[in-house]
Amino acid sequence: MNAALLRADIPDSKLTDTEIARFAERGYHIHTAVFSDAEVAVINAAADRVIARDYDKGAPPDCRHDRTAADPLAVIKLDNVWKADAILEATALSTRIGHIAAQLIGAPGIRLWHDQLLDKPAHGGRVITYHQDWAYWQMIAECQTVTCWIALDDVRPDSGPMVLVEGSHKLGVCPTPNTYTGDQTMRPPLPADFQGRDVPVIIPQGSVSFHHGLLLHGSDRNFSSSRRRAFVSHVMSTACTYRPGQYHQNEEWMKLHADYPQPGETFRGPQFPVMWPVENP
Repeated sequence: MNAALLRADIPDSKLTDTEIARFAERGYHIHTAVFSDAEVAVINAAADRVIARDYDKGAPPDCRHDRTAADPLAVIKLDNVWKADAILEATALSTRIGHIAAQLIGAPGIRLWHDQLLDKPAHGGRVITYHQDWAYWQMIAECQTVTCWIALDDVRPDSGPMVLVEGSHKLGVCPTPNTYTGDQTMRPPLPADFQGRDVPVIIPQGSVSFHHGLLLHGSDRNFSSSRRRAFVSHVMSTACTYRPGQYHQNEEWMKLHADYPQPGETFRGPQFPVMWPVENP
């Protein structure tokens, strides 16, 4: 399969006004069948190659967290695998994902912030503590960000699905947890009158869960007998600007290139490729 096909738009990537309004109210949007079963098979084969350190673009991901002898059932997490593999690059930068994300937040265009490849093993993984993504991304001055979580395996109730706290994106920035992953299942203190329900993301492979950068979410261990793989494009509006202060590895990576933004300037440069529209410079 040609990698370019994975970047092509799909007929139903145009959202309705109702879907956009529901995202504003709830903080998430589930879009089914964004990738076909055949495309998912190709993506999974590429993911397994990269996990095995086979990089068809000749460069490794920016960051690797592998299993160890001390923790053989840990989640494998790789950041910016788009730099390592052409199929995963086409997936991370998918036009169809960028188009949907742009509509959800009313953005003029979408850039990749970074991607993540996640492999939660059968009967393994640890708790991912409830958190907000943008709380760790204060290098982006505006919370015009969306996490686009692509299911590469069917997500079942017992496979450690992501759980979204509906409406929590309206609460502002909550305190970050002391530990991001481990055994801590507690969420930050919420207002007594907050009525948001927990929404487990139970979706078939090829579907994509989109959530707002301030939406609280977490996940449990994988109690099933099957792997639970996901590929995530964390994205931002092309109008977002660079704000130094809070550490993030993206700052180091972007400064490896000659063309990077100064404080207050919109993000640019090869570290943050444009996903949508494709003609945007």
